[in-house]
Amino acid sequence: MSQSDNQAALEGDFRAAMRLLASGVALVTTSDAAGAPCGIAMTAFMSLSMDPPSLLLAINRTASLLAPLEANGRFAVNILAADQAQACQTFVTAPPDTRFDTLAWRMDDGLPLVESAIATILCRVEHTADFGSHRVITGVVDKAVVPGGEPLVYVDGRYGQVTRGE
Repeated sequence: MSQSDNQAALEGDFRAAMRLLASGVALVTTSDAAGAPCGIAMTAFMSLSMDPPSLLLAINRTASLLAPLEANGRFAVNILAADQAQACQTFVTAPPDTRFDTLAWRMDDGLPLVESAIATILCRVEHTADFGSHRVITGVVDKAVVPGGEPLVYVDGRYGQVTRGE
């Protein structure tokens, strides 16, 4: 087997393995220089530290959100509720300028926030670094709002939900 065949096999196996990792789903949002809302659906985010409260995003360098997020220096992670799969799919498939047309949102301190998110985390960009096809962004948390609810999850190409036990 050639090196390129080995690489293709590794990429396929890695993709199959990662599809089995259930992830929370969020709409990551910011505003552009004109104040218009920008956002993408993401599963590639995680908490980083509690001291200081911070998180990591991994955004494809071709994503529509990347340039406005870096220019703004601030963003919100809107963690979606179990009943928001359609809103999430809209952010995946709709053109960037129409993504906010189908859900309730509001501006808060210059950031577009999803009204019915089960948690919203407002951050400022602390550090960025390129890795492969993505830019890894460290965000320091300025504010977290947690109305609560059941989270939307994504696994094996499908949306689902989990119910937290007592």
